[in-house]
This record gives sequence, structure tokens and C-alpha cells, in this order.
Amino acid sequence: MDQASPHALPFNRYRELLDREYRTLAGLVPATLDLPVPACPGWTGEDLARHTAIVFLHKAETIRTGERPSHGWPPVSIGSLPPQALLAHSFVSLTDQFDRHRPEDPAETFVPWDQTVGFWIRRLTHETAIHRVDLEDAAGGRPTTMDPDLTVDGIDEVLTVMLVRSRPDRTASGAVVRLEAGGHSWDVRLNPERVEVTRDAAADGQPTTVQADPEALLLWLWGRAPQPFPPSDAVRELRARLARAL
Repeated sequence: MDQASPHALPFNRYRELLDREYRTLAGLVPATLDLPVPACPGWTGEDLARHTAIVFLHKAETIRTGERPSHGWPPVSIGSLPPQALLAHSFVSLTDQFDRHRPEDPAETFVPWDQTVGFWIRRLTHETAIHRVDLEDAAGGRPTTMDPDLTVDGIDEVLTVMLVRSRPDRTASGAVVRLEAGGHSWDVRLNPERVEVTRDAAADGQPTTVQADPEALLLWLWGRAPQPFPPSDAVRELRARLARAL
């Protein structure tokens, strides 16, 4: 997928949502440090907080230096910081780099078609939102409703940024799964060599079509919620292919 998403939000809106999602996530950390995180088997809330912090710090360093850190990463010293302090330090480091750069400034990413700071603003807003859901799940509370625009953009991002990176699968059926949510559609063709995603196309033939509430669909795609529509072989193949890409 090499074209800008029509669902992408203005970067100042991503920053607002990133701040909001981070505050909610950080506020959940103290009560979930020792609790298991159902979506991340083997992890506690502390593990998730440290993982999120290291992701923030890694991207901050990537933007600051112009290249992905390798040797001596992550710094041994960060292991001595309590999880809450580490998370706060890493978020400040990340947002400081966002403040020092324009979204169009160059930054190394894992997709060839978008090598910009803006890619990381979008990607880490979604990353933070999903891990906020994880900690709410660990705490046993009712999940906070996601911003509707971020939810639709999240569906687009997980399909056109994450799923298309999946490895070739010689057993793939070539089936097309049409996902419909929030007045939009994504046709996902499960080819052996690569997955192809087409947005808002006219229905062509008789693909497997599934419809769902946007938030339910997004959380299912990320493996954070039950499947919100009837099962089928093509849908199971899509979810398995995506699970290997995340």
C-alpha cells in the first residue's frame, strides 16, 4: 500500500489523542503492575508499561539521531527506573522529538512509502490506544470508548501498514474478504506472495463480506476482542495472516 490514507487525521489531532491515550494508560499503571494482561500472555501490567516505554524511547532516538539504534540498545540504565518513571521519561523524550520536528521531516520507518516523523506520530497514537485497552482489560474495568475517527483510521492502519507486511504464505487461498465498518470498506485479497488492500471499492464478484461496528472490528483485528461476525474459512485465514504480522 503506497498511497496516503484518506482516513488519516491532521497531525495536531493525533497529538491530542496521543496525549489523551497516554494519560489514561499511565493512570492505569499503578493498579495493574502485578496483574496479568489477557491480550499479552505472560505479561503483567509492569511488563506492558516497560514495553511501551522502550518503544517510545526507541522511536525518540530514531528521530533524534536519524537512524535506528542498534548497539547497546536498550540502555542498561533504564532497567533501574521504576516502570512509572520510565514510562513518563520515555513519553517526554518522544514528544520532545515530535515538538522539534515537522511531520514531513525524514525519519526511518519500517515502510518504504513513508519515511517521515509523521508516520511515527500516527503509528504511536494507535500503539498507545491499543495498549490502553490492554491495561483497562487487565484492570477489569469497562473500556473507554475510542475516538470514532481514530477508530476508522486504526482499521485502515492495521490493514495497510501492518497486514501488508505479512510474510508470503504459499498456502494462501487468494480469497477476498470485504470488511465494512463506519460507512467504509476494505477489500483484503489474501494472495500467496502479498496481501493487497483496496479501500472503498465497488463490490466485485462475491467476496466474503463482513460488517461490524468500527471499534469492535478494530479490536478484533488486533486480537483484543471476540470476532464480531460469523466465522468463515476466509475470515480465519485473514486473522491468522494478520496475527503473524503484528
